[in-house]
Amino acid sequence: MATVKRLTGDYDIYTYDASGSIDGNVGITTHTVTITGNLNVTGTQTTVNSTDTNIKDRLIVLNDGEVGAGVTGNLSGLEVDRGSGTNARIVYVESTDKWSIDNGSGSLVAIATSVSGNGGIENIVEDTTPQLGGDLDVNGQSIVSASNGNVVIAADGTGILHVDGSAVRLQNEGSDPTGQSGYTTVYAKAAGSGGTGLYAVSGTTSADELVSKSKAVVFGIIF
Repeated sequence: MATVKRLTGDYDIYTYDASGSIDGNVGITTHTVTITGNLNVTGTQTTVNSTDTNIKDRLIVLNDGEVGAGVTGNLSGLEVDRGSGTNARIVYVESTDKWSIDNGSGSLVAIATSVSGNGGIENIVEDTTPQLGGDLDVNGQSIVSASNGNVVIAADGTGILHVDGSAVRLQNEGSDPTGQSGYTTVYAKAAGSGGTGLYAVSGTTSADELVSKSKAVVFGIIF
């Protein structure tokens, strides 16, 4: 049988213990509870024991009611209960002014954003184990090193370095580079008697120019 209560003013329910202090619980067992109006929960904790929670709001405000100039507790965000594993978190850290992620390690790692505010990684150096999910398109840019550092491309194990497509272009050196033990250095410089301008330094020996076919024929006739 349906029951309708129509009241004028507030309708308060209190549960007291034997000493007169507010205690106990109010339980409602029903199929669906519909609240037409706002729901204001003023306790310290709200527990929702449901399998899935659907929220239509496009924006959820955390740390609502903050009166200071920032998050008083330093952290505000979402935490995932992982059972016996360390919880995962995505939080805003007031002390660093950055969003940070904890994937279950117990340590927060800042999410880098670009200076322009368009998102993305600000400094690739922050990723100590970067991996490509596809071909690297330099988009007309260059791969350069800093402070006279070497650019090392190393194939794993017995792998071989392949350069496919167009020719390899070497910029002329102003002087012979210093050789390194265990390596053969190939470089370009103004063509000498060999006629190629392509030089090689094996280990720490002096540089030699590779000889072109026409020069080799001439040298063969002369010598």
